[in-house]
Amino acid sequence: MPSLTVTIEDNSPIISYSTGWRAGHSSDDKLANMYSQSSFTVTNVAGASASFSFNGTMIEIYGAKRGNHGLFQVKLDDVLYPPRTGSAPDPGVFQEPIFSVDDLALGLHTVTLTNQEDKFLDIDFVSITWDTIIGVNATGKLFTETYQDTSSSFTYLPSEGDWGANPKRLGSFSGGTGHATTQPGEGISLYGPIGPGGSPYSVQIDGLPMSIFTAKKEFFTPQTLLYHASSLGPGLHNLTLTFQPDAPQQMFAIDYATIFTETGLSNGKDTVSNPTVSNTTQVEKIGIHQMKRYAGFTGPEVF
Repeated sequence: MPSLTVTIEDNSPIISYSTGWRAGHSSDDKLANMYSQSSFTVTNVAGASASFSFNGTMIEIYGAKRGNHGLFQVKLDDVLYPPRTGSAPDPGVFQEPIFSVDDLALGLHTVTLTNQEDKFLDIDFVSITWDTIIGVNATGKLFTETYQDTSSSFTYLPSEGDWGANPKRLGSFSGGTGHATTQPGEGISLYGPIGPGGSPYSVQIDGLPMSIFTAKKEFFTPQTLLYHASSLGPGLHNLTLTFQPDAPQQMFAIDYATIFTETGLSNGKDTVSNPTVSNTTQVEKIGIHQMKRYAGFTGPEVF
């Protein structure tokens, strides 16, 4: 059975933070460089929480354990785990798993981490592993294909002209391009920039309830995981991505998408010869569409 591990950095819009959290700063923490990508999100407010949903069989939440850290508690689906401590003698330990479960049933799960004291708690990154089964003989491998925003697989609505193709800081985009896709896949990861000028956006798959995220963050960070879906199963899928600004001059950008496909189940092949056709996956497709005319880079370039 193929498996894939996805890493979600602390500043990814996938993680929803309550009030009381902020981005970590090297200006007030000399050990900020000890965190993954020198980035972490921190709180010292009792009751502040962070949550996200995922499809997976294993989850690990990483953070730091330090002298000024206190108790926190994790709820995973309907299970409330006993409080645990994030305290450790200074200078502390970094990129440490502060919570992990490795025997989850494959399916949708929701995890919430809550600070229990007016002491510090931080999140560095999250690691999620998911297994996939497609076809009759689940012995294949999982392959990835990356599609740049300029790929003909992307569909921009109302028209491509409503999306600007030359955003500020273009050199920090993968492939030097910045600009949604119809490709087969068991899963998809969508990447783009976040920053002070980012906007809220919504994601909807196959008519299921819509999820709201925001690309508005304190610091500009390119190539950030904006959305990830897995275990979609065989058949035709449609994913709609909608720009949902809540203030003037906000922007939203797509950099690239990575599609995960399992092949070689019945024909023994270990390569993806044609990413749009797969007998074993019944030509699964994921389409991403931008739905509002004022999307893209239509205002001042504040990213």
